[in-house]
Amino acid sequence: MTEKLYYDDPYLREFTAEIIQKEKIDKRWRIQLSHTAFYPEGGGQPGDKGTLNDIPVTHVQKEEDQIYHYMDELPESSTVSGVIDWNYRFDYMQQHTGQHILSAVLKRILGASTVAVHQADDYTSIEIDLSEISTENLELIEDAANGLVCANHPVYSYLNGEIPVSLFPLRRETKRTENVRLLQIGGDSLEGSSLKDLEKASLMLSGDFDVFTGALKDLAACGGVHLCRTGEVGLIKYKGQEKVRGHLRLFWLIGNRAYRDYREKTEISDRMSEALSVPLKGIMREFDRILSSLGEEKKRNSGLLKEMAFLKAEEIRNENLEGKKSFVLHEADSAYFKKIIITLSSFRHVSLCVLNVQGEEGQWAVVSTGEEEFDFNRFRSELLPLVQGKGGGKSPLWQGKLGNCSALEEFQKQFSLPLT
Repeated sequence: MTEKLYYDDPYLREFTAEIIQKEKIDKRWRIQLSHTAFYPEGGGQPGDKGTLNDIPVTHVQKEEDQIYHYMDELPESSTVSGVIDWNYRFDYMQQHTGQHILSAVLKRILGASTVAVHQADDYTSIEIDLSEISTENLELIEDAANGLVCANHPVYSYLNGEIPVSLFPLRRETKRTENVRLLQIGGDSLEGSSLKDLEKASLMLSGDFDVFTGALKDLAACGGVHLCRTGEVGLIKYKGQEKVRGHLRLFWLIGNRAYRDYREKTEISDRMSEALSVPLKGIMREFDRILSSLGEEKKRNSGLLKEMAFLKAEEIRNENLEGKKSFVLHEADSAYFKKIIITLSSFRHVSLCVLNVQGEEGQWAVVSTGEEEFDFNRFRSELLPLVQGKGGGKSPLWQGKLGNCSALEEFQKQFSLPLT
């Protein structure tokens, strides 16, 4: 069995070990070492990244209590030097310890139990057995979690040993009964404690919750790799929520992820403050004023666009009554084009085609409000292929897209023939 160095020293970044088993599976090598600092995927935490003899380890898995390192290339020597991708490892140590802090606070303050946890590349989510939570309570949870971080409580990880795990005051029950790894936040370590000490710990966890006292804050079964003190988590920030299966799934930014998010938002707010020539607190007021102004401007522009479209439609209608069959607009706004053809379809005795050319593509529309019926089937089979056109409709308006305008002149020439 591979010795698990990551539990003895979660901060170990480099180690040397012997390859005790190797096997090629589906073009990848599966390697077992005498001991390893690589944490395998499990407990909601992804496996470590890193190298063995400078060769990338692509994946680390635990199978039947054996730890396997997967690599595309086999190291040449039986003795290997392992190097952990520390930034990656530390990120997930922050996520995992931060999640325990949040789950503890949610339980102690709101009585909400953690149902499921997911640690993604850019967020950590916690599903709780509540269907709703107020903004005030979310702020309370966030403040209490960061209070635990600032208090810099010790974090312990140990096995239950000879003490039945059922005697430990766990926040969440575990199905395992032997060799259960426990994660404790705050207080003195309960490893090897007496029954009396465990009873006292249970009273602490059921009593008043003050994040800054030195009392025990949380105890849960967990096989992940954690930080040694809560202060190393750095920062916890609420991100959002969604409802799932009648529960709430809360999204959080933890550790350096929260700092990066803060830095990005600060850069954005500073640029907005400078561009708007207002202090930070005035950005939202100025933003609301601009939105209101834009709404009014949009209404005015819509009215002008409608008026312009009507005038253009009248111009096209008059030329159509004089015998012109097809009309070409160049790079017209789609909304403007739409208003033109809708206006044309409201006129009587028009029979024409309008095209809006935008580069090699564009839009087409046929309007026919005369007494003679427009033969759209012939138009679709004989004319639309000339411009790779697609679309349809019903009397008095048919419309669609142009796929290629290179044969536009031929299309117009053919359309000048009778439409019926």
